[in-house]
Amino acid sequence: MKSAIDLLESLYAFTDDLRNRSDEFEGNALTASDNSDYLSVLARPRKRTRHFDEMKGTDVVLQGREKFRIETFIVIVNQLQTSPRGRIDAYKDVRKVFIVIAEFHVLDNDQLREHAQTLAETYSTDLEPSMFCNEMVQFVHFAKSRGCKTPASLAVLLHKEDLHSAFPNVAIALRIYMCLMVSNCSGERSFSKMALIENKLRSTMTDRRLTALELLSVESDVLDTVSFMDIVDQFATDKSRKRF
Repeated sequence: MKSAIDLLESLYAFTDDLRNRSDEFEGNALTASDNSDYLSVLARPRKRTRHFDEMKGTDVVLQGREKFRIETFIVIVNQLQTSPRGRIDAYKDVRKVFIVIAEFHVLDNDQLREHAQTLAETYSTDLEPSMFCNEMVQFVHFAKSRGCKTPASLAVLLHKEDLHSAFPNVAIALRIYMCLMVSNCSGERSFSKMALIENKLRSTMTDRRLTALELLSVESDVLDTVSFMDIVDQFATDKSRKRF
């Protein structure tokens, strides 16, 4: 989780640095388009019709590179920054809940109990607050004696030593933490593929077939390496009406 937050923070800093590179992107765009100037500079400027109740004054009309920077470049950079910022805040909130597992090696006993109580209250239907705090403190001391410094090493130690019955709440908390999805790209990708597959001609398709087609579309790179000749031959043999 910390690695994901650090990567998103670096992405946010990278996109923020792009604001000062509008001239570079403008030059690349002009080179790629084989144009020497903007169309708005070459065309005759439009004159806006004023209403009778408007005050007299000059309108601000952006043209050329200033129009590109303000109405196109800055808008794109702002959009690139808005998406990571929301994800960073969401991941930080999740990390605060699981800080007793993510940062167990730097917490003292009082901090372990405090953060373990927060985690137990968040997942009150899965963890027992009265037992989880004491289990976590004891298990962390045992894990430190074995040289564990990461949440993954805690899960490996718990499984290797077969301590699920001794620390049942810790085992549940570790399973919840290890199963958290760092990214929702797979879910967004599935919905994008579903919109392409489920059209009006496939409106009566069952869920099982729709899920299978969606999986085949998502994993198309793996599908390209699979040979279906055996399946085709078997199907042709079973459905053949010729009599030999």
